[in-house]
Amino acid sequence: MSLQHALLGLLHYAPATGYELKSAFTKSIHFFWNATLPQIYRTLTHMEKEGWLTATVQHQEGKPSRKVYHITGAGLEEFRRWLKEPPEMPQPRHPMLLKVFFGNQMDTAQLATHLRGWMEYHASLLEGLEKEVARSIEHYATLKGVSEDTQYWAMALEFGKMHTRMVVDWCDKLLATLNHEEPAKSPQDRPNSPGKRGKIRR
Repeated sequence: MSLQHALLGLLHYAPATGYELKSAFTKSIHFFWNATLPQIYRTLTHMEKEGWLTATVQHQEGKPSRKVYHITGAGLEEFRRWLKEPPEMPQPRHPMLLKVFFGNQMDTAQLATHLRGWMEYHASLLEGLEKEVARSIEHYATLKGVSEDTQYWAMALEFGKMHTRMVVDWCDKLLATLNHEEPAKSPQDRPNSPGKRGKIRR
């Protein structure tokens, strides 16, 4: 998926500023496609040149002016054309798996530190998906008047939750293997900090 098509999809719901589009990314799409604010603005400029959107400047009393982007007929046509295309197959590049693959060449405690950091990051991400993103789905559905879209947003969210849980469980299983112990049976049994598990020895 390209950034420009993600932006066309969001603008299909309603006109928005670059900042509002970034906020929409953070609250919805970011767990499978993220973008920085400068990337978004560069892409919007390109899309405007392509005729896929137009921009209007809204002046505000006592505040900076807002540049609001609107999808055009050509932009909607491009978005629908892209939706019909078969999705690109992902090209796997996974630095963490490379470190695990060559794990015997490094200190076991260092590998365990990498795994704990990864597990804590994904545990925090999972919490956000289960709480914040789920709330955002209902909020934006009401705000944009697109309640029928929520089931599809929830489908994408479920993939994110299942994948993130898998990573947390995988990290926990590998840490248990390195420690020669049983993996945690529930999320409550998992360590909340790198120091919770016992010292790892070769």
